[in-house]
This record gives sequence, C-alpha cells and structure tokens, in this order.
Amino acid sequence: MIRYFKNFTGRTSTLGRRSLVLSMLVLGFVAFAPMASATTLNGCLAPPDGTVVVLGGCDSTGQTGLTLLASMSVPFISTLGTNSGTLVSAVYREMGGTLDFYYQVINNLTSTNCGGVGQPVCDPLNRETDTDFAGWITFVATRTDGAMAPGGIFVNGTVIPGTADHNGPPGDVVGFSFNAPPFPAPIQPGMTSVVLIISTNATNYKAGHASVIDGGVTTVNSFAPAAGVPEPASLALLGVGLLALGGIRRLSKNRR
Repeated sequence: MIRYFKNFTGRTSTLGRRSLVLSMLVLGFVAFAPMASATTLNGCLAPPDGTVVVLGGCDSTGQTGLTLLASMSVPFISTLGTNSGTLVSAVYREMGGTLDFYYQVINNLTSTNCGGVGQPVCDPLNRETDTDFAGWITFVATRTDGAMAPGGIFVNGTVIPGTADHNGPPGDVVGFSFNAPPFPAPIQPGMTSVVLIISTNATNYKAGHASVIDGGVTTVNSFAPAAGVPEPASLALLGVGLLALGGIRRLSKNRR
C-alpha cells in the first residue's frame, strides 16, 4: 500500500502519510465494528448431548430488557382427539443482541373425543419440544410471570416442567418434561404451563416447529434460530472504508 504514497523523490509525502493513517483508522473501525454479544444468555446451560437439566434453579422470572421480534398463537388438536389446546411462541431480543425463544402450552378441557358429556377426561400433556436448535448454544429456563413479558402474549401459567434437555447429535431438539421431578406433574386439561425459555447465542430467527406430547405427538409452527447477517452498522463502516481507500488511491495517482 505504501508505494501509492511515494512522491517522485521516493520519500513519503505529507498527503501520503495522512492518507495512510486515515486508511488504517477506517480499516480498524471496520474490523472491530460492534457485534452482538452472547454473554447475556439466561437460565441453565443445556449442552447438545442429552444431559437432563433439572429446572428447579433455572428461573428467569422478572427478566427485563427484552424486545419482542415476532410471535404466534397456534391451536392444536391431537390426531386421536384426546386433547386440544394452544401453543404460544415468541422471539425476544436481549439487550446484548442475542435471541430468546419463548413457549407456553395451554391444554383445553375438551377436544373432539374427550371432555364432553359421556366422554372420558382429556389426556394431560407430558412434554413440549422445539426445533431446530442444531449448532446453537442453548440455555433453558422458565418464568412464572408470563403476563409481564413484552407484547401481552403470555399469561401467568402454573404448571412447571421438572427437567429440560437438548438431544445429542444432531442436537436439533430442545425439550421440556412435565412428568419428572422436582415437579412431576403433567399439564392437566384446563391448565396452562409457565413460560418455557430457550436462550441462545443466535442473532437471527426463522420458521421452526414446536410439539406437544401425550403419548402421541402433535406439531405446530413456531420459531427457530437462524444464521445471522452483518449488522447495518458494520455494513455502513465497510462501505465507508472502501470508498475512502478508493479516493485515497485516486488522489495519490493524480499527484504523481
């Protein structure tokens, strides 16, 4: 690069020295542009190896600093008609830039083949699972104050899962179990789970799936982490850097 800043005597000109310093500063800003931090993950680490995480101490109740990015509320009915309900999901951005994925399960009192006059009681729900989390760091947690989450999407549920896990390779599924200690109680008909949280190091999201399990599996649309894209600030700095370098090269050529 320095050869572009030499004058006819072979010595570096004042313009050359200043241009060189300017170009180094611009490149430095581009190289060290702020990136989203993964240091604000909440909850308990769930490694992608099937380790069962006891959720007794993984409480994110009262968490603040969240920005709602997307949400959906999807009704479901099991194939056998033995339960029905709603699965609510949302994506929040933490202050550090990483994403949290929120879920809540509502189990209705009635369904196609249960809960009505002369019908059996509907089935409880034992487990909730979410995909696709392959390749992402995941922390799991719950919060009992769902109504306090931004957006007014969730409610204050009462049924707490006992454990959570992130399956082994390929590591795509994170699940919450309600029939395991220390809270071995499934989601009974007419009841609602607390908010289930998967905190990740992702900075972008895409369409995903969530499932409820009562012996059979019912799957609905939801959200999942996705590979990030360069932040606007980083792209702007890169553009400035390239323009500056192009201008410096033209100036040095004109002075020769």
